[in-house]
Amino acid sequence: MNRICGTSLALLLVVAGCARRETPVAAGDRDQIMYRGNASEPESLDPYLVRGAVEWTIVGGLFEGLVTPDMATLEPRPGVAERWEVSADGLQYTFHLRSDARWSDGSPVTARDFEYGARRLLAPRLGAAHAENNLFFVRGARDYQAGRTKDFTTVGVRARDERTIEIALARPTPFFLSALYLFFPVPQAVVEKFAAMDERVNNWIRPGNLVGNGPFQLKSWRQNQGVVLERNPRYWDAARVRLREIHFLPIENAPSEENAFRTGQLHLTSSVPLNKIAVYEQERPDALKVVDDRGIYFYAFNVAKPPFNDRRVRQALSLAVDRERLTRQVIKGGKQPAWNFTPPGTGGYSARGRLAFDPEWARALLREAGFEGGKNFPAAELLVDSREHHRVIAEAVQQMWRQHLGLTVALRNEETQVLNASKRQMDFQIVRGSWNATTYQDPFYFLGAWQTGGLYNESKWSNLEFDRMIDATWTVDAAGREAAFQRAEEIFLEDVPAIPLFFSTQTMLMSPSVKGWQPRPFADRRLKEMWLER
Repeated sequence: MNRICGTSLALLLVVAGCARRETPVAAGDRDQIMYRGNASEPESLDPYLVRGAVEWTIVGGLFEGLVTPDMATLEPRPGVAERWEVSADGLQYTFHLRSDARWSDGSPVTARDFEYGARRLLAPRLGAAHAENNLFFVRGARDYQAGRTKDFTTVGVRARDERTIEIALARPTPFFLSALYLFFPVPQAVVEKFAAMDERVNNWIRPGNLVGNGPFQLKSWRQNQGVVLERNPRYWDAARVRLREIHFLPIENAPSEENAFRTGQLHLTSSVPLNKIAVYEQERPDALKVVDDRGIYFYAFNVAKPPFNDRRVRQALSLAVDRERLTRQVIKGGKQPAWNFTPPGTGGYSARGRLAFDPEWARALLREAGFEGGKNFPAAELLVDSREHHRVIAEAVQQMWRQHLGLTVALRNEETQVLNASKRQMDFQIVRGSWNATTYQDPFYFLGAWQTGGLYNESKWSNLEFDRMIDATWTVDAAGREAAFQRAEEIFLEDVPAIPLFFSTQTMLMSPSVKGWQPRPFADRRLKEMWLER
């Protein structure tokens, strides 16, 4: 269903009734109001409960961390921290906060807000979505989050005074500063006014309640109709913020979103229908934007459910996927076939291990597993999001499995929020997944998540040798670290808890009036650097 917020819907009705009236985009260009397609309804706006790009783009406008990424280089730049020092052994970080940092209610942002944020992020009962990508490198953080200790003073995060926060690491972590891109302060009094610190259901994130420290503040959030942010006049760098409002519209249907862009209802889309990419390449190349977002698109197996607990079955399904044809003929948009899991060049690493397209070998493995020609293979489902491009990709892979293996795998479509809940409950046999290096550029981001018990280990896969190799990457020996990652990736590709399909790019449509955007990862989250120009 095409979901458009109330403000935009009213404008669209005016446009439909009188073609001479200006479009929302034209009006927005004049008034610095941006309209953006946001793919789906946000799961939450709590910075420690959100999981995907849909939410992170909005949260990036509402909150600011100690450091932020430079859009040109992705290097860490000052955020709330105006400067920092790192000890010679790489284990101690000291951040000095700027004196003019303010919450949207006017109160000062202090080091204690960051200490409280860390305590909340690691609270076992809260089950924060990305603790392992941000603070698990901190001394004592894993034990506290796992409940092995209840004493937060054992965790290496301490507010030395109102404007100084110290963070002690368990071991040297070269990419730690960029791991802080999604570590935000949290206003304790506001959170605990509505519920306990570690309560997942908390109305502090609702309009009128939410207090943030970013360049924007929450004006409205109407379920399934849209989120509206407005400029935060108390933000320390408010003079640089040129957009007055940003309307995020949850339009799940990609053709509807493209139509809204074409008719002047959106400045930016979240994607482009696959069958429209070639059209825009030919007719409106200025509007088509393709960004290497350092991501991987994959299908994960529930390895606890037969027959996917059999490695031979998982290998067969992987070997039967023609990734070259999938990216060249079906997906397009600059996507590259993924013959391994970690995107090439991540932190200077490129995997030596490589998957293959080999239907004959796939059939032999399936026969060995007792399912020759697909006979006796139990009913199986592939769970994907309801958006059109996910369905098109799934149908192409479904056809390959039928053609090369004689398998009939049904498709099950769910809206993104429902799909995420199904993942958490392990209510799937095969499920779509995609990860982007939303914080640090290091192979640990992609491979470390698959360790036994990892929050983002979507298959609940466990391999002790793999775990040992990942543990061996915590070394200052660059050659030893490289060797450990290479072996870990080989183990992953041999065991196939997930089938990597392609290295993703973000393909979107953008009005020429949008300025300040750069074709880089994280660009969507640097909302303060964007503006509109007629």
